[in-house]
Amino acid sequence: MKLSLLTKPSVLLPLCAFALAVGGIAIDTAAADSLVSNGGFEDGVTGWSLFVPGESDGRNCRFDVVSDNPHSGTNCLRLQSDNFARFAVGSGPIPVQPGEHYHVSVWVRADPATQIRLKSPGFAIRLNLRRGTVDADGGPLYIVMGNRVAHDTPADTDESPAAKWTEVEAVIEIPSGADKMAPDLFAWGIMGTLFVDDFSIEKVDASTAVTPLWQKPPSS
Repeated sequence: MKLSLLTKPSVLLPLCAFALAVGGIAIDTAAADSLVSNGGFEDGVTGWSLFVPGESDGRNCRFDVVSDNPHSGTNCLRLQSDNFARFAVGSGPIPVQPGEHYHVSVWVRADPATQIRLKSPGFAIRLNLRRGTVDADGGPLYIVMGNRVAHDTPADTDESPAAKWTEVEAVIEIPSGADKMAPDLFAWGIMGTLFVDDFSIEKVDASTAVTPLWQKPPSS
């Protein structure tokens, strides 16, 4: 079949979708769009704000956007503290509905001189689940290194942010009672510098398998 160069774009799009279907490739184009604004930090710090809990006051927790070896594009996020601290940058809430599935992904690397407190994850994604203006039942969801997902508190992990870019990802399901999800990117128990890039939250089909919630193994 030959296509004229004068074919209108509105005709080309269905034809492209037809070609993908014939080729046996199933692509949900709606799921390919991240719901996180400025997740690649190409627009600087726009849309992101610093959160420092009281326990980390006085440790010079800070963030900015730099062009120091980003995972992609020209920029990445830099999180820094002068002493062991837990702090985060947060973005605006995303409207959600119970039962929906989302693929959450981010890339992380640590400066070689960065230290991580014993039994701390080093890095964590926190997804604050809300109903209206209050927290939803069950607490937030956490995703840590090793792609472990847990409710309320981060899962234990044997992995720490490495000096090379490493992806942290999971597929999560929105629990009953939640209508908003607000993400935070945490430096958790670090002294030094973490770099973060290409953070995305994409809605996927409800048939997509969910990453199982981590269960703490029974003590022997």
